[in-house]
Amino acid sequence: MIRSMTGYGRGEVVVDGLRLAAEVRSVNHRFCELSARLPRTLGIYEHEARKIVQERSVRGKINLVVTWGGEEGEDGREPTGTLTLDERAADRYMELLKALQRKYGLSGTVDVATLTSLPNLFVWSEMRRDPEFYLGILREVVSAATEDMIRMKETEGAALRADLEARVEGIRARVARVRERAPLRVRETADRLRERIRHLLDGGELPEERLAQEVAMMADRLDATEECVRLEAHCDHFKKLLSEEATPGRKLGFLLQEMNREINTIGSKSADVPIIEQVVDVKEELERIREQVQNIE
Repeated sequence: MIRSMTGYGRGEVVVDGLRLAAEVRSVNHRFCELSARLPRTLGIYEHEARKIVQERSVRGKINLVVTWGGEEGEDGREPTGTLTLDERAADRYMELLKALQRKYGLSGTVDVATLTSLPNLFVWSEMRRDPEFYLGILREVVSAATEDMIRMKETEGAALRADLEARVEGIRARVARVRERAPLRVRETADRLRERIRHLLDGGELPEERLAQEVAMMADRLDATEECVRLEAHCDHFKKLLSEEATPGRKLGFLLQEMNREINTIGSKSADVPIIEQVVDVKEELERIREQVQNIE
């Protein structure tokens, strides 16, 4: 199944009151280019997160963002720990302040503002967890977001495939018209040549042997059968890639170059208006197909 290069996916995991969310976005790009932004707590596992996304992606510019939902998944902050009061330090501060007041006969009282302005009164208790805990939930949430993105890509890819198959069939139909018209054009050109020579001879004997040679050379120059056959074969190959190849974007791009080369050759061999009309239509369709193929992974 072909996939679009554009897609979006989101995953969320809640474990022990912690909510971790991941978002993955992908847009068109010639190669696979991934940028990742993770919380400080999970920064050391960035290579693991990258690996999960890159294993499922061939082409595209991809952006991965992982964020904490915080305790109970409410405030969106990273779970860095708990702020606590160092009661031993507070008791010691009060003892020293009262001793200072008695020794020097100082007046006044110690208020909350004074006490809380003293250093090292409040401390953060860092959250201690097994590293495997963080790595496990990171893998789970990134995998969920990546799978969600892949589903969206495949849905868009199915629509792209249907459109491309219809356009390729349209090209085959136009090439078939060219093949039908080509022999008639050779005969018409030969007849015009015969009339011109007869007019120039003004009733003289028509050199049939020499005329036959000229017609044969002209037919060889005008014959586009070989190019039509190759172009039809390319159409078959194109449809085969759409149905059998999982990520045919690069191959389809190369095949389109070959198809353009064949139709250009057909156009250069044809000075016939009906054939030129078909050639112009095929070129327009190939350009539309090229734009679509640029979005295939």
